[in-house]
Parts: sequence; structure tokens; C-alpha cells
Amino acid sequence: MTGVSHLEPSIRSQLELSNDERAGRMLVERFIAHERLQPIIDHIEFLIRMPSQTRANGLVVSGKPGSGKTMLSRAIIRRHPPVSAENEKTASLPVLAISMTNAREARTLYNRILGAFGVPDPTRYSGGDRERMVLKLCAAAKLRLLIVDEIQDILTTTPRQQRIALDTVKFLMNELSLPILILGTSAAPAAMQVDEHLNARFKYRELPLWKRDARLTEFLDVLERALPLRHPSYLSSPTISTELVRLSGGVLQTIMQLVTHAAAHAVETGEEQITIKLLERARVEPPLAAAVQAQLQASSRFPT
Repeated sequence: MTGVSHLEPSIRSQLELSNDERAGRMLVERFIAHERLQPIIDHIEFLIRMPSQTRANGLVVSGKPGSGKTMLSRAIIRRHPPVSAENEKTASLPVLAISMTNAREARTLYNRILGAFGVPDPTRYSGGDRERMVLKLCAAAKLRLLIVDEIQDILTTTPRQQRIALDTVKFLMNELSLPILILGTSAAPAAMQVDEHLNARFKYRELPLWKRDARLTEFLDVLERALPLRHPSYLSSPTISTELVRLSGGVLQTIMQLVTHAAAHAVETGEEQITIKLLERARVEPPLAAAVQAQLQASSRFPT
């Protein structure tokens, strides 16, 4: 296949799909381990693979909404998926994620952990039984990392509820020698500082807003190679990258949406490359037909 050097070799075969199918493929969630993110990923991998420590440590990753925290969480879970029991090998769940949203009591956090393990109706357990069940399941599943999202939400609760939430996190770290990844907005560090002893056990990283620099150039080049368009778009060119930063405010999620939605429009219109005009269109008009096609593709892969 000629004239497709702007695409990754693994993506080039997608040009043979119908236009409808290709438009749908543009909307598939993509995770790009860019240069700004790689040190954070490496730190998380270190926590997961580090031999068990009596005094477990953790990492707080903060950033504005849309900066990539959720994508990071999903990527870590994909890297360390559940393992089914097979032959003499026991089942395991290396990574588990819960949210702190509206978690004002320890039982809420425990119930969410039990729910993530698939325990039916975890609310039926009493306080002590619930706690013991959580510890038992985490140990049996060989849990290596607990992801706690939306930590900043505890700042909307009472001081007593804040202490309870953070004491629960600390209890799990201590009892299971379990590293924890904390995710939240720019207010996440303030939430962690409510408990100075817990705070001292965490390192802090921030996902910044994007600007026009060498890192954005590299990121856009990688992203463009993953989008099956017939013609190069030159996303990292000064003209288009400047417009992307302007339209997105430097927020990663918005950059991704603008580019992928514009790519779907590019297939549907026959332009086969992302232009400033299509980026402007993507800002106000989501590609509905492509979304319908993406849903059909997902249904065919995972039939009910």
C-alpha cells in the first residue's frame, strides 16, 4: 500500500474498511503514553512491582478536569487486567479503582470495593464484617494497587468525614501493605494535607495544560499516525497546533475530542485530512453518524 507513510503500519490496513467503519474507528478511545506522562506511568509501575513494604507509599496525580487522569487510570487497569484461575494458578485482581465522590463514611468506601469485586448487595454486611471481607478479598486477589479517584470531593464534607475517609485509606495501606494511586483535581493536594501523616507517604505529580512546544509536537505526530485518514493532516504544524491549543485551552481531553471528531468529519466529507475548518466544525458539531457506527462496531464485538 503506497502513500500511507503518515500512518502506523498497524493502522494502514484500516484504510480498506468502508468509510462508515473508518469514521466509527476515529471515536475509539486512545491512550498515548506521551513524554509528559511517561514518568508518572513509570512511578505507578514501580509502586505495583515494588516488593511489599510495611510502610506502603503512594502517588497523587492531580490536574484540571480533562487533563487525562481518567485515561491514565483506565490504561493502568488495562496493563494489569484481572487474571482468571487456570490449572494451579489462582485468580487475581492486580488493580482496583474506586471513587471518593459522595463517600462520607468508611462503609461507603468498603461497599464500593466489595462491589468492584462483584460481591452482591455489599450493604448487607455489618461494620466489622464489611471491613474483614474487604481485607480478605484484597489479600486473596493479590491486589497490588488501589486507585482512589476524585479525592478532592472530601473537601466538601465535614472535618470529621474528611478524617474518616483518609483514615480508611490509611487503614488499607497499613493492613494490606498496599500502595495507593490518588487522582483528583488541582485541589487534591489540599485534600491529602488534611492528614499530615498520610500526606507524608505520598509523592505528587501534576498533569499540566498543553502548550505549543516540542512535547505537543511529538504527541500530535503520534496521534496522527493512529488515525486512518488517506492524507496527512500535519497536526503538529504551527498553524494547526496553534489552533488546537486555542480551541482546547490546552486541555488534553478537548484536544483528543477535537482531533478525533474532526477526523470522523474528514472521512464523512471525503476530505480525508484534518483541517482548521473541520476542527472548528468539530467544536460545535459532534459526528453523530460516526458515533452510531462506533456503537454498532462495539455491539458486534461484544454481543449481548
